[in-house]
Amino acid sequence: MPDKTAFIKALRPFSLIVAIATCGLGISLALLDGAENISLAWLVIIAGVLLQIAVNLINDYRDINNHQFTSVQQQAIKHNTRIGWLFMLLAILLGLYMISIRGWPLLLLGITGIFGAWGYTGGQINYKARGLGILLVFLFMGVLLIGGSYYVVIGEYHWNIFWLSLPFSLLSSLLLLSNELRDYEEDLAAGIRTLSVRLGYEVGVKLYYWLVALIYIISVLLYQAKMLHGVILLLVTMLVLWQPLKLLHSPQQQRYRLTTLTGRFYFIYSITYIATIWMPLP
Repeated sequence: MPDKTAFIKALRPFSLIVAIATCGLGISLALLDGAENISLAWLVIIAGVLLQIAVNLINDYRDINNHQFTSVQQQAIKHNTRIGWLFMLLAILLGLYMISIRGWPLLLLGITGIFGAWGYTGGQINYKARGLGILLVFLFMGVLLIGGSYYVVIGEYHWNIFWLSLPFSLLSSLLLLSNELRDYEEDLAAGIRTLSVRLGYEVGVKLYYWLVALIYIISVLLYQAKMLHGVILLLVTMLVLWQPLKLLHSPQQQRYRLTTLTGRFYFIYSITYIATIWMPLP
């Protein structure tokens, strides 16, 4: 299995699709509703990616003494964490500029986002180890990030944005769940009580299936409500699910690709979903 403390592995490039896709959806919805400030749209994407990188690099630090890491690996984790805080600072600076344009509602959202990023493994909160990661990622890296991106670009918000954010929010939870299932045995041995560890591996697999089902069910309901302009292409994305679903029932040694393949599904589904937003009404 690859060394997770190496910088590129700790960076988790596959997960950057979360920030790009969620911010991209919020921006797309804002542009379709008449927003014209393209420079703000780019700043939203950049800030979202910086924040995602920061979270990825920082969130291993809490586990530094919970695994059988060598001294070299521990130093690598500390180095990654320092770089992660630098990215966090850059994201905060961009956020302050956007707050100067949109005002206090964005300030409240930004504080919530920083709290969510730090609290994943930080301090006494550490909601990953409390089994709350999948739920709170749904909120922080889905509903709030999409709604915040929309608000930054256009300066307003409405409930259709919330409903349209639900499939992406579930995708974010699915990606994190795949990470928990991939690392199930390691987390169990280290006493890291993620949701999957608390519920057991088999229940975690069932939850994976339920999240996938909900993504498609809600997308169909949004189509029926005429919020999405197409659904056939979304259903075709099921074809890329067979590999991660197969890995769910594979031995631990083969499961290391589960998160990468789930990330591929996230990418394909998100691109297709955004495309349906831009399609003309039938």
